[in-house]
Amino acid sequence: MLLRQITKQRDLQPPPVRGLENATLNPKAIKAWVTKVNELHKTKPAPSVTYQKPMPDIESLMQEWPNEIEKLLESIKLPTADLDVDVKTFSRIVCSIVDIPIHANVVEGLHVLFTLYSAFNANQHFRR
Repeated sequence: MLLRQITKQRDLQPPPVRGLENATLNPKAIKAWVTKVNELHKTKPAPSVTYQKPMPDIESLMQEWPNEIEKLLESIKLPTADLDVDVKTFSRIVCSIVDIPIHANVVEGLHVLFTLYSAFNANQHFRR
């Protein structure tokens, strides 16, 4: 699994799988296997996405907005799910608010939006 993960090649031949006789009598071997799999998952590189057109990087989207924009956002009502538009249009509106371009493919913009959301959730400065 590790070799396949590192090389990202799908045509590698899998190594032979070793069986464990009387697994219930050997909890140490089971724990060792679970530990190895967990370590493998921790070192797994983040999935990469190739967009059709350039998209802003998450770090630039996480930068603090100018004070004028912050004050404006406090005084206006942002769109909610009650807005009478289809999902595609709503997605375009939300992405444009946070400066994510929507090209021909709305899904790519939404991917950047959810990646941005995930980055904010993981950032220690925004935890409650």
